[in-house]
Amino acid sequence: MVRISAYICLMFSTFPIVGFFLPPYLQSKGLDSIQIGMVMACGAVISIIAQPFWGFVSDRRKTVKNVLILLICGNFIAVSGFFSMEHFVTIAVFFTIFMFFNSATGALTETLVISYTHVHKIEYGKVRLWGEVGVGLSALMLGVVIDRLGLGYMWIIYSSLLAAALVMINTLKDSASTPVPVNFKALGKLFMQPKLLCFLALIMTVSIPHRMNDILLSLYFTELGAPKSMFGYAWVVATFSTVPALLLVGRLVKRWNAMTVLVMAVLAYSVRWAVYGMADDPIVLIAAQALHSVTFPLFLVASIQHLMNIVPGELRASGQAAFAVTFGGLGGMLGSIGGGYAFEQFGAKAAYGIGSGLAFLTAVIVLITLIVNRQKRGMIKAGSERGAALLNE
Repeated sequence: MVRISAYICLMFSTFPIVGFFLPPYLQSKGLDSIQIGMVMACGAVISIIAQPFWGFVSDRRKTVKNVLILLICGNFIAVSGFFSMEHFVTIAVFFTIFMFFNSATGALTETLVISYTHVHKIEYGKVRLWGEVGVGLSALMLGVVIDRLGLGYMWIIYSSLLAAALVMINTLKDSASTPVPVNFKALGKLFMQPKLLCFLALIMTVSIPHRMNDILLSLYFTELGAPKSMFGYAWVVATFSTVPALLLVGRLVKRWNAMTVLVMAVLAYSVRWAVYGMADDPIVLIAAQALHSVTFPLFLVASIQHLMNIVPGELRASGQAAFAVTFGGLGGMLGSIGGGYAFEQFGAKAAYGIGSGLAFLTAVIVLITLIVNRQKRGMIKAGSERGAALLNE
């Protein structure tokens, strides 16, 4: 457990550079909010292709570890080109190449962790929390370093963390695989399931404001006159607040069920974005980041648990890739473009207000669906019991 915890901590520590600190970096290159949104959207678009591709390769070749090693090596090559670019078009092109390799690392790392926890009978959240620890420590370190040395040192930090993750993954065993062959027919059958399609639609509506926040929050702090270190502190609060939630969310899912916990998370998202929309001080935003603890961990663990219930084991990497495509790809694209446009035209408060409304509407729709489905199951059960009673008579 120590080695896989260390790997996920190191791998996830690279994510704040791409997710949280990239918008201010692009801003320092002279890009405006709309251009930043477009660059991030380019990454989201290529991830829609890259994540299913690498997920299918992993399932087909029956290896997660070796595909991850390939992707990390590709990241090394692409990142050197990206951070050396100066103009909007070349930045967008190299970011697209970079995200072809980078976008699937999170989903496949999740698949590796899911397989490990399943084999060793460990709660997923107890291993996954080390990813959040990595994000928090990285955000804190980056905030301090960038404040003192500037944004130009981001690529050195990123490359160093990536190298450490590459060393650590080579010490791990590959994920357990099933002997069931994987082909395009099986993959097509999976994505024709109405349950999976409806679930992915739910994921996308939640991901739009979540991914919008990844772009807007740093710009919001800048608009309020806060130093870069305060933005780092905000993500430290967010990520470390998730640790107790990740330890407990497994019990919540067992006590209720994955979809009920998911509704709770989406309602909490609605409250979170509303609070952000009303904030007018960086300190309030930092405090509000603690709401990350009752949104993302509940949403993530409940989603993965539900996904495991409806996706066959031999297609687990492809199912996880579908989740990642929807959450980071489609949702990321819409959140990046829509968030950048809303911020530029209406301001951060209005953008977060829209996100809050979207999350609340999603929660209501899912809650109504759950109630209707439970009533149907109750009617079917009552009917079968009456039928059995008549036969006994």
